[in-house]
Amino acid sequence: MMRKLMWLALLTLVSAVAMAQTCVVEGAIGAGAAGAPDADHPNAHFGLNVIHATCGDHEFQAGAFRFTTRQENRIVEIQMIRLARLEVDAEHHVAAFAGPAVITVRTREGVRHVRGIVSVQVRDSRPRGSEEGDPDAIGVQFFVPDRQDPVFTYRGVVRRGDILVFHHERSR
Repeated sequence: MMRKLMWLALLTLVSAVAMAQTCVVEGAIGAGAAGAPDADHPNAHFGLNVIHATCGDHEFQAGAFRFTTRQENRIVEIQMIRLARLEVDAEHHVAAFAGPAVITVRTREGVRHVRGIVSVQVRDSRPRGSEEGDPDAIGVQFFVPDRQDPVFTYRGVVRRGDILVFHHERSR
């Protein structure tokens, strides 16, 4: 799914460049394991690919996000159904996105599936493969329609893997 999104965005970009238009492609991509800043081991796994492309009058937006963590005798999984909103701050290497999602909570008592909205913030703090500086970070919140406060919150730093926040602009 993530590869298809990237190929579709690149195809949109190439076709717009061929027509001599200004194109902007921005988003975030990444996968890995995250944990609390003071923890030695990760407790969550994630994968994300969100993109927004504009080329002249054409606009394309799509994304995928999945997240799994083990917390307090339960396993929490979140799967975003569709990307509804994406904001990229290229100067600070931060992206925030949201969309309809399903949270699945597995406990000894059983499995619960709840529909709602996932809101994700990611920070690309250091170049891929670098161990210097602050690690990349991820924050996840899940909201249900009846409440303003999130029913699930996670904040962590990337222990294995990488997050890349990007913004590319080109005109001919």
